[in-house]
Amino acid sequence: MINPMDSAVFLNKKVDSLQRSPTLKITSLAKKLKKEGKDVINFAAGEPDFDTPSFVKQAAQRALAQGLTKYTPSAGSSELREAIAQKLRDENHLDYHWENILVTSGAKYSVFLAIYSLVNPQDEVILSSPYWVSYPEMIKLTGGKIVILPTTKEENFKINPLRLQKAITQRTKLLILNYPANPTGITYTAKELESIWDVIRGRHIFVLSDEIYEKIIFDERTHISFGSLEGASEQVVTVNGFSKSFSMTGWRLGYLGGPLNVIGYAQKIIDHTTSCANSIAQVAGLAALRDGRDWCKKIKNEFQERRDCIYEGLSSCKNMSVVRPMGTFYIFCDIHKTGLSAAEFSTRLLKEQLVAVIPSEGFGLENFLRISFATDKEHIIQGVQRIKNFVSSL
Repeated sequence: MINPMDSAVFLNKKVDSLQRSPTLKITSLAKKLKKEGKDVINFAAGEPDFDTPSFVKQAAQRALAQGLTKYTPSAGSSELREAIAQKLRDENHLDYHWENILVTSGAKYSVFLAIYSLVNPQDEVILSSPYWVSYPEMIKLTGGKIVILPTTKEENFKINPLRLQKAITQRTKLLILNYPANPTGITYTAKELESIWDVIRGRHIFVLSDEIYEKIIFDERTHISFGSLEGASEQVVTVNGFSKSFSMTGWRLGYLGGPLNVIGYAQKIIDHTTSCANSIAQVAGLAALRDGRDWCKKIKNEFQERRDCIYEGLSSCKNMSVVRPMGTFYIFCDIHKTGLSAAEFSTRLLKEQLVAVIPSEGFGLENFLRISFATDKEHIIQGVQRIKNFVSSL
């Protein structure tokens, strides 16, 4: 007799192969301790701590008052698609028009749509390690094969073009880039991107360029979109959104830009899954693009001050070494010398010092921590001192 609860018989094996988010254990424990009244310092956050700017919320309120609560076209409203295309032309030097843009229910869904539209079973997807935790799980859902391209701390966790060349085979379909990068905080210069493009150029390989942190970039660096490199546009799909730049994580609004055939495939998936992105969020996103330039500068400057504060504090921490972030609101810490695994370190740190950080195992690397500085300076200073106290006690 068949047991209806037997997942091997009834449930999707691809989904069974997925890993739960590696941050869940730490975040659930942190929430439990906070609920008990404990003074937990949260260095685990993957979102800005700022509220959504008032001009964005006001635009949403007007949309509600005007009754703009119905379906939009599945690709997004024409006004928002045109505004995104204009932004990408002006700021990113990408030759996109509204037809090249797809509005999605969050940038994470844009990443999934791009991967699912491009990758067939057994196609190879090159993913540099450390990586954002959701990339490999999305690749698994397509039946694609994950090819891990290791990077090193000594090279600032950047892709080495020679190693990239060696990783490419006849089955390679896609290279995933993420910069400024989660979890390392690194980004690329124009020359470094050109070196990667020189390896890809002339091959039947797409590049998925996830640029969701582009506005949070430090030390007068300039963000260069991969698709703006000469000759690259027809092989590049660009992902971005509103969550990080405009503190709109809960609004679930992202976008995808790319060649028309890729956009057409991705739109088919939206037609039969989400139907369209939230109509009110789309109006809010339009306001963010039109009025948000000063806001983006403000939060970038604030995050840079926090970056300087946490980097200075952790640099003097015994048996830890840190990579100076070039962007994002994460700092990546090497804890090899402590003798603890990242999972053990983060669990004990939370229990003993009430500081929540994310262990690196889920990012494809051992013995590192991702520490978020998406919190105020007072908590950064307190949290760094608690980390020092914990390391000194080992």
